[in-house]
Amino acid sequence: MKILLKTIFAPVIFILWIFIKIASVFTYVSGLVFGAISGIIAVISLVYLMTGSVSNAIAGFILAYLLSPYGIPLFVIMILGIVQSFKYKLQDGIYG
Repeated sequence: MKILLKTIFAPVIFILWIFIKIASVFTYVSGLVFGAISGIIAVISLVYLMTGSVSNAIAGFILAYLLSPYGIPLFVIMILGIVQSFKYKLQDGIYG
């Protein structure tokens, strides 16, 4: 029975491993790109704040925060951690 479970779940664990590796690379690259874009948006929002357009400045600062490494990329990293934890629990349960 244990050999049957190992045979059935080996492709699932492999696919999860591939998904985690690819998602980690995409998360790293998108974090770099979003960080640069976030800085640019923050500077533009600061210019809006100095010129008197407070509503545009606040919207820009919120967008810059969401694109910063503490916004959406952190949420994606947390989701990726949950998937990785699931893979390890599945692997530990099957392969013991």
